[in-house]
Amino acid sequence: MITEKMNTSLRQAYKELLDAENELNRPLEDVVTLSACQSVRSAMSQMLQTYLAAFGQAPQPLACLSDLMEACKKISRDFEGVYIADIACKDIDHTHCDGKYCLSLEHVSGCIAAANKIKDIVWHEFNLN
Repeated sequence: MITEKMNTSLRQAYKELLDAENELNRPLEDVVTLSACQSVRSAMSQMLQTYLAAFGQAPQPLACLSDLMEACKKISRDFEGVYIADIACKDIDHTHCDGKYCLSLEHVSGCIAAANKIKDIVWHEFNLN
């Protein structure tokens, strides 16, 4: 069901998620929200894209997070428990997201929480450690 390429993609997404978390764990005056925001957005998209690919769906590189989540919900109801309503960029495709990011640590923290739920679902599905 999951290829080595998909496994590598998921591990790269996890690394990006860790990078975002680490950025938010720095002293407040040193946090670069641009870095955290872009890392977590990329991680979420990559995990969702890889999940869909594992179930035979063609890549949608320009799809927005909302569309990717809806496609994942059709495969597994577990994704219904992931709250992305407060993610500002959820309905914007990647070409329009470039250069835009949330300045608020609170918003980025919410994105990281959603990304961690996505990670948990995907890791559980594919028995990754």
